[in-house]
Parts: sequence; C-alpha cells; structure tokens
Amino acid sequence: MSGQPLKKVLITAGETSGDMNAATLIDILLKREPLNIYAVGGPETAKRNVKMLYDSRNWAAIGYIEAIKQAPKLLVVLKKLTQFLIESKPDLLLLVDYPGFNMRLARRAKAMGVPTLFYFPPSRFAINPMDVKDAAENLSCVAANFTFTYKVYSEAGANVTFVGHPLLDFAKPSMSREEAFKCFGLDPNRPVIGLCPGSRKSELDLLLPVMLKAAELLIRTKPDLQFLIPVVKTETNEIYGIPKTDLKAMVEGSKLPVKLIEGKIYDVMSISQLLLISSGTATLEASRIGTPMIIVYKVSLFTEIFARFFNKLPKFIGLPNIILGREAFPELIQHDFTPENLFKQASQLLDSPANLDKQKSDMNEVISHLGSPGAHERVADLAFRLMSNGH
Repeated sequence: MSGQPLKKVLITAGETSGDMNAATLIDILLKREPLNIYAVGGPETAKRNVKMLYDSRNWAAIGYIEAIKQAPKLLVVLKKLTQFLIESKPDLLLLVDYPGFNMRLARRAKAMGVPTLFYFPPSRFAINPMDVKDAAENLSCVAANFTFTYKVYSEAGANVTFVGHPLLDFAKPSMSREEAFKCFGLDPNRPVIGLCPGSRKSELDLLLPVMLKAAELLIRTKPDLQFLIPVVKTETNEIYGIPKTDLKAMVEGSKLPVKLIEGKIYDVMSISQLLLISSGTATLEASRIGTPMIIVYKVSLFTEIFARFFNKLPKFIGLPNIILGREAFPELIQHDFTPENLFKQASQLLDSPANLDKQKSDMNEVISHLGSPGAHERVADLAFRLMSNGH
C-alpha cells in the first residue's frame, strides 16, 4: 500500500554457496515487493539492490583451528549486527547456511522479538541432536532442504517446512558436450577427470596437492587422461584468497595435462568421467548432473584431535552417503586421503563400467530426497508470511 514504509530484511550468508543462494533469493524477494534489504554476504549478494553491511567472502573455514583464526573478527561483526537488530528492528532475519555464526545471531534476534527464517539450517544432528533442539527452540521457521532434515526438525518440535533444494533449478551445464570440449581446449576422444577441491582456501591448501599427485599416478597407467580443476570465477586476481598466479604455478608445476577453469563447474562435471571431489554441496551437484565421484575430506591435525575428543563423529561425511545411509560413493577422509589411496580408488572405478553405472543409479535415489524445483520461491513464500504475521 502506498505511503507505508518498506519492510526491512536482514539477510546473512557465509561461504560461496550461501552467497549464491542468498543472491538468487534476494532477486525473487525484490521481484515480488520492494523491500529494504540489509545484507551480509559475498560478491554475488553485493551485486544486488541491497545495503551491504559486511563482506563474508573470506569467512569460510574448515575445522576448529581455522575457525579460531576467524573468531575475533566474527565476534566483532556479531556484536555490531546485534546492535543493528536493536536499532533497526527488521521485520525479518533471513539466515542462509553458515550455522555457527548465524545461530548465534538467531538467538539474539529471538530475544528481541525479530522473526527468524533459516534456509539451509544446521544439520549437525548427524553428530549432535542437541543442535537441532537448539535450532528448533530459537528459530521462528526452518526451511528444510532434505527429506531427512525435515523429519529430524519436525521431531524436535520445530516450525519446519520442506522446501527442497535449489540445486534442482541451477545445477545444470550451460553448454553441450561438444561445446564444452571446444571451450576448454580438450580432445573429445580422451576421457576427462575433474579435480574439485572445494570453495575454501583451506581446501585448496589441503586437498588440491593430494589430488594432483594422485593424477600423476593415474596418468602413468592411463596416459590418455585429461584433467580439469573448476574454481569460482572472480573479478580480482585472487581465488579464495590465493593469488591466481600461485594457483596456476601449482597446477602447471604438476606437469599434467590439466587446466584451471573459472566459473564453469557444471560444464566440467558434465564432461568428466569421474570426479575427485571435496565433501560438501558440490557432491549433491555432481549427483544432480550424474557424474560418478570419490568424496574426499581433510582438516588440520589439531582440528581432527579436537573433533575426535569433543564430538561423536558421523558414520559418513559425504552428503549423498548421509542421505542414503550407506557408502554408495567412496570416501577418503583424513589419513586415508593419500595420493596412493585416491589413485587406487579411481583406477578401480575407471576400470569398472558396472560400478560407474551403479553410482549413477544411486545418484537418482539421492536426488529423489531433494524435493522438486522451486525451492527459492517456496522460501520467499515463508519470508513474506513471517513478515506479515511473525510466524
């Protein structure tokens, strides 16, 4: 209605995938109704019609030691955002992923009576069900992305809606197979292996060198292989805080037929015969595209000791395996993640069309747990409902 002040939304997102999801969600919200949106996010969020409060592009961390390094900066931001909630009293706090930070902010918002909606809610229930209980008690509404997430939050008494996963809308190649081979300068008659180390600096540091050494072992027995490393496209001279020149030097120093590809991860996935891939959302994207994979994960020694001492570790770490409740896709974690083990697992898969086909079948089952396209639209529905009546 004309003359009424615009509703205010604070949206907070961390990490690359959270930034992308927040940005798309902002587009949908603003298409429906003019809003004053204040944001914490990365480069994609910053491109939208929002008032940026903080840039979160370098907030990503794997493990406790990495998180501790970020803690002083994030505590300052948390304090200032709390002050923002007090002074501006937004109509909605929309939290996207980044659970450790966002749940702290959510508790403060609840104390002030600000409605909260969590998209990609905390899923550490695989380790500690108390996290779900905490989230259920402190969030106005939970937008669940997986059928099993919905079940656990529902059982914990949360106001939860199953919205599905947005990757069903966007995880698709932009080019045909022929166009991709031409664009990347590859031989279409030779198989491609995708090396996908993830979207954090610590992942590049810990995972990529092992992947490259495994690739060197692979090419000795399969000399026709070609390798691609997909990374996010950036406008700067850095990728995840690493100078592009350093990254290219590391890749070129391997003496492999390997190329660094910016911003075309789904095209890389679609033409790859096999992916060596970091545990995370990318494993679900690979499932959507239907490319077989080996899931890897590694954190610092301190983080591992801390995790084993203070937490009950999950049975599986890859999201597709967690969803299925079985190891349908090989996992190499921590000390098992060596060039030799990765080479062995990759060789076994590449030499077995039957096992590759079995993975593709299991991927269809994984995707069946992600609902139907339109997740962002359903979250927008929840957001406007909360802004109207607070629950």
